[in-house]
Amino acid sequence: MNYRKEHIIYTLMWIALYLSPLMSIYMRMSGNPHIDFSWYEILNAWKFNTVWIVLFAIHNFLLAPLLIIKRRTWLYTALVVALLVATMFTLSAIRPSHSKKRHALQRYECCEHNCMNAEMMASKQQPPPMREGGPLMMFGPGEVVAFFGGLLLMGMNLGVKLYFRSQEATKAITQIEKHALERQLQYLKYQVNPHFFMNTLNNIHALVDIDPERAKASIVELSKLMRYVLYEGNNRLTPLSREVQFLRNYVQLMSMRYTGNVSISLDVPEVLPDSMLPPLLLVIFVENAFKHGISYRTKSFVEISLQPHGDRLLFNCRNSRQQNTQDENMKGGVGLSNVRRRLDLLFPDDYTLDIKETDDTYTVKLEIPLTC
Repeated sequence: MNYRKEHIIYTLMWIALYLSPLMSIYMRMSGNPHIDFSWYEILNAWKFNTVWIVLFAIHNFLLAPLLIIKRRTWLYTALVVALLVATMFTLSAIRPSHSKKRHALQRYECCEHNCMNAEMMASKQQPPPMREGGPLMMFGPGEVVAFFGGLLLMGMNLGVKLYFRSQEATKAITQIEKHALERQLQYLKYQVNPHFFMNTLNNIHALVDIDPERAKASIVELSKLMRYVLYEGNNRLTPLSREVQFLRNYVQLMSMRYTGNVSISLDVPEVLPDSMLPPLLLVIFVENAFKHGISYRTKSFVEISLQPHGDRLLFNCRNSRQQNTQDENMKGGVGLSNVRRRLDLLFPDDYTLDIKETDDTYTVKLEIPLTC
């Protein structure tokens, strides 16, 4: 696509250059009705333009790739100088002879002054003798201008090529970063799933000896969680309602394990918006709350709430804190470090995670954007 854009720019540039003599003579004719249309002048200008377009084509298709692709700087420089010298000789050779230029000047003066003073001016203004065109012609200011003009033309060509090449490189880097981001997010999800199921199976194992019937019911709830992880966990986004239902099933599963000494609440609006969010993003905080905040010996609590506000979701999770618990996960273990990394990748500079600890409580407040 960039290759096509680049050559469209070149085509338009050369069309404009070839039309410029026609525009010039038209503007002069509109300003002075005595000036006639001159094909000699236009063809002469087109002859010079053809030399420039040949120089441009040689540089564009042969020389520029030496520098940009093959990085052969010295060879490129030598060939550019040789091309410029050859262009100077060519322009000198095709420049109109003095006799033709004097004839064109007399014709112009005749049209300008109604041919009244053309002969007098021609006799008084004798130009210095000039060599006819050929390879031995002396170089003058015109050739110096041609040299630097060719240099600017090739510099412009090189600049356009480097611009589009940098765009292609930026696009390629963006694609690489995107694929790397997707792989990293997928890797983090694969770490979350075994970690989540390990903790859940430990909970069911604890119920087998205490209450086999509740352990059977827990397996049913676990199957619901597994179905969600299997069918929704690999998606980039999932409906908010399904994520909430997953949290309900998880809380229900955890509630089967504990007695009335533990207070568990999940506050979610009955009607949820048709919004989307990344799956398995909130369960880590809920996991931590149950794993590190519940005690069989003392009164404990877990309080979870979700409140959508426009295109934002406010998530709060507060739990009691046990002093004798080794809070590895809560202080930067696999679970919390993973969820922080996922948040950084999914919502760079667009989320708020506030974690507060006291002697008795552990509170997580998370605000993330929702996708419609």
